[in-house]
Amino acid sequence: MKKIFVVFVSLSSIFGFSQKNNSRFSVTYNKNIETYFLAEILSAEHRKNNKDFELYKIKECSVYQPIVKKALEKYERLKNSDIAVSTAKLNDILIEKYGSWNDILMTPLMYHKEFPATDWINDYKFENNNLTKEQNREATDLIKNYLSELSKFYVKENIAQFFNENKDFYNGGIQEYNKQIPAGFANAMEQFYGEGFNAYTILISPMMIWPIEDNEGRGIAAEVILKSGKKNIYEVASPFVKVEKPGEFGYDNQFQARFLSVHEFGHSFVNKEVYKHKDRLQKFKDLFEKSKLKEAMIKTGGYGDYQICVAEHLVRLGEIQTARIQKDPERAQRLEDYHLKNNFIFLPQLEEKIKEYNANRKKYKTFGDFVPQLLDIFENTDIEFINNALIENK
Repeated sequence: MKKIFVVFVSLSSIFGFSQKNNSRFSVTYNKNIETYFLAEILSAEHRKNNKDFELYKIKECSVYQPIVKKALEKYERLKNSDIAVSTAKLNDILIEKYGSWNDILMTPLMYHKEFPATDWINDYKFENNNLTKEQNREATDLIKNYLSELSKFYVKENIAQFFNENKDFYNGGIQEYNKQIPAGFANAMEQFYGEGFNAYTILISPMMIWPIEDNEGRGIAAEVILKSGKKNIYEVASPFVKVEKPGEFGYDNQFQARFLSVHEFGHSFVNKEVYKHKDRLQKFKDLFEKSKLKEAMIKTGGYGDYQICVAEHLVRLGEIQTARIQKDPERAQRLEDYHLKNNFIFLPQLEEKIKEYNANRKKYKTFGDFVPQLLDIFENTDIEFINNALIENK
């Protein structure tokens, strides 16, 4: 089974000051997100793609995720319901027709006002620069229609009652994660990237199923542009600690909490800058396919697209730079060593190049201003370097 996130920082990796006084930062949960993951659990038997893995996740996670166990006990009768079938169909279509997975659903779920509301915070449009305008429009309609069904499911089955019955657990999870808040991370990230966002929100998701090994969890980034033009960014976090007794909620691991937060929020700074320069990466696109890098990236985290490979490199560069801004060289070194062992072979060159950015912030006001220079590293490489570096860094 693929491991997506790994905890690797040490006890000494402690940030400098509390984030709790930053009113733009919060930890909570969202009923739309949780209702979706409930529907996903119910849909497993109807999946065409990844059915065995989905069933395995349910069997595994129901042992140590109390919310999953309770949801199964209460709603297992709905495994053949319309929402179960439509959720399976949605995910299969996203994979087969649009090359996307369930992570892309987090953003529209957050654009939709929290259930039982039926309207939207702002106009939502699915966008993937690998697809045509027509395909993006089709995917947008598909997702919006599904969320309308999901909202009706929430009301029909009185899902609000489930959240009320388990409010103590959700509140406990929020408090547990709150203790792990990465102190000062938002300020450090904004300093490095040269921009900031309206709000940074961690959404715990005790309903999200992701098998826990070595206190690893899954984080998913999401963002919403408000009608005012301001942007809120989110990290949706699965549990990463097995719950074994009352008083535990699945988030009592400071290392994983801090890693996931900095990493997932980093995507909101990085992805938009990479995707706008797709045409500058045509040589690398070819190298990615012909070298052993694509295979290595898929094994590392399912990163089978050349733009995602670049974005994941730059997010990790941001993690290292954030640690250095927070005067935590030990953590920066641990991040560097870990990522190199996990096939992020361009990091040494990126770290050398980013010195130019750090030394010329009057010229480069934002990270986005400097991204074209970083992309040259990917464009100017060759197959021999890529394949040798993958071997050397094992």
